[in-house]
Amino acid sequence: MSRPAFSLCLCPDSRLLQTRLGALLAAHPPEGGAWQRFVFWADEGLGPAFWEHLTLQGLFATPKALIIRNAEALPADVLNGQLSPALMPLCPAGDGRLPSPLIWPLLCLEVAFDKGKAKTPAHIQRVPCFAEAAKRGWLDSTPPLAGKSLIAFIAAEAEKQGLRLKDHELAMLTAALPPEASSIVSEIAKLALAADPDGKLPDRAESLLDASGEMTIFELMRIVQQSSHASKAWRQILEDRLAGDNKVFAFIAILLREARLLWQSLAGSPSYLSSQTAMQKKIAAQGLGYAGIARLWDMALKADKGIKSGERSPEQAFEILAADLFILFGARRSR
Repeated sequence: MSRPAFSLCLCPDSRLLQTRLGALLAAHPPEGGAWQRFVFWADEGLGPAFWEHLTLQGLFATPKALIIRNAEALPADVLNGQLSPALMPLCPAGDGRLPSPLIWPLLCLEVAFDKGKAKTPAHIQRVPCFAEAAKRGWLDSTPPLAGKSLIAFIAAEAEKQGLRLKDHELAMLTAALPPEASSIVSEIAKLALAADPDGKLPDRAESLLDASGEMTIFELMRIVQQSSHASKAWRQILEDRLAGDNKVFAFIAILLREARLLWQSLAGSPSYLSSQTAMQKKIAAQGLGYAGIARLWDMALKADKGIKSGERSPEQAFEILAADLFILFGARRSR
């Protein structure tokens, strides 16, 4: 099977996306060598270097993979007026010709998924190159980790790093880790360092986990309850968002997970959390009550719907969500 003239890769998880890009390039190697990768970020604009790589052949005819990250952030006029018209001539005409051996554009649409399908904004679906990719089978979809795929990823990564997980340990990791590949890999690497030579985890291994990366939702909750530190929380979450990689969706996913853990804590359901963390969550859950915890779900789902429906940009949805969190905990302080 010949490779696509261009590809649209749909995946909301940065690490999964990078793995998939590597697999695609390896599956379709250029003749006599390997693809030289050039990465461009949509929010920085497609500058002269991108258009030169796309339209001009270099002196040594080096095969080039032009990767556009966060392509969903490209302005409509760039998508319709510049990029799509430049991509369409790359398509074989159906007379047996193959795609250009020297250029492979890969547009990464790092959008949220719903029920296993990418929630691609309507204005992107109307762009000619998207319709062409859909018709020719050049849409490459990699759903985020969830359910069985999350369990399988954790189990495979643990095996790769030499851990021998028992069923209850796999269940503990599945409950404690956010469904984000990079976080899972780094946390399992940490556990691997603490394991014995046979790959057995130490007792209370969950106390070693920091599923948050830089800041957990629980830490954010704790900080926003202290008005003197509110600016610190704002600065931290904005830095997380501006770091790229679709942080708003990771933030929403972790918030939903935190709300579930708080609800379980308030209901007295068993958890795999350390005793200290479990006590902290119980105190937070009692302070919020069932109505407050339900409000967390409402805020997260409202942000998610706003992005998917196109009513709000990811940045707007993120800022409204963070502001709602401060209002929720501010109301608690005033009581």
